[in-house]
Amino acid sequence: MGIETFLSIASFAIAVGGLASILIVKSQRREVMLAVVVAALAAMSSVALYRHYQHGRLISRVENEMIVKLSHHTWTFDQIYEELHYVPFPVVNEALFHAVEKGTIGHRLIEFRNNDGSLLQARGYYVEAR
Repeated sequence: MGIETFLSIASFAIAVGGLASILIVKSQRREVMLAVVVAALAAMSSVALYRHYQHGRLISRVENEMIVKLSHHTWTFDQIYEELHYVPFPVVNEALFHAVEKGTIGHRLIEFRNNDGSLLQARGYYVEAR
């Protein structure tokens, strides 16, 4: 379970538990409990937002690194993944699809012959000259 999933579940539990207890409790304790619930939700939302920001920066960095590496080559996904050392597979996958979606990286099918003479196809990724 990722940190985002944990934060979502915890935020939901705090919100439901806090709001239910606020409706039951009377007087000044209600205001204190409301303040605690709001503070906890704000803290968890801040952590989730910061993690989302960090992930976006990582994707952008990997995307830029792919563009530099593909500037003079047409490579398959496996070749790109091997060139990006110590970057997790899901991050490379997301960055590549994001770059293809934006149009900064293009793709096409490349045909080649296997050792036994059979024709194979692979998707190649490239950066168009500007």
